[in-house]
Amino acid sequence: MDYEKGTESEVSMDSIQLVASLLICHPEFSKITLNSKDKAIMMEISVKEAPAQKVLEDGKKFIEDSLRLYHELEYTKGAKFAFFYKDFTIHIYRDLASFSHGEVSLILALLKERFGAIIVADDNRDADEDMLATQAEMIDHRIRFLKENRIVESMVGVREEGRVMVYDNDCI
Repeated sequence: MDYEKGTESEVSMDSIQLVASLLICHPEFSKITLNSKDKAIMMEISVKEAPAQKVLEDGKKFIEDSLRLYHELEYTKGAKFAFFYKDFTIHIYRDLASFSHGEVSLILALLKERFGAIIVADDNRDADEDMLATQAEMIDHRIRFLKENRIVESMVGVREEGRVMVYDNDCI
């Protein structure tokens, strides 16, 4: 599906909605940053304790190898990916040009497999299932729309005490 070029207002709204939807649908994310300059996304997951160095190295290799295979199977060329740990946070960097919601789900499954015991996730017990399904459906639409348009503003979204807040990163 080809998307028409959106207005700055439409692109800004889709940027906000993408960041918010990712945080709402995936309670493992503590922070999402959409970088307009690099046209990239940084996803952050908080952990209760620092993983052992060997566990971290093995997990990083497992995730990177799995994503390379995923990109081969999906015929994704030139994907930019980084995975690192710093200050009780796992950071995942991805370019938007080759990014998809399916990949987000894979990344989270891989992280849970390797680091599940230490991941801090918001309790999503009271979440409205219909609302979550609608948000999930819209994530791919928003990603495709943002791939076709120049992202005007950088956004940062954070999860705090069960709430999701999104800010213009340039104002912070």
